[in-house]
Amino acid sequence: MISPLVSPVLFHVGSIPIAEPVVATWGVMVALIAGSLALRRRLKLLPSSTQAAFELVVEAVDSQIRDTMRV
Repeated sequence: MISPLVSPVLFHVGSIPIAEPVVATWGVMVALIAGSLALRRRLKLLPSSTQAAFELVVEAVDSQIRDTMRV
């Protein structure tokens, strides 16, 4: 029987196996970096609605991290 906790290996980098969750994480990281690079050029002191929405998301994530770390 195959355990549902085992992730299938997609490829190897040298002797290191790279599984599906790692590739998915890399995809999310690339999307976040590309989005932040695209948006950083249009930042203003008086934010637009799009900038305000992104700042709200950043504040929410920051707040959750601080609550988890109890800082």
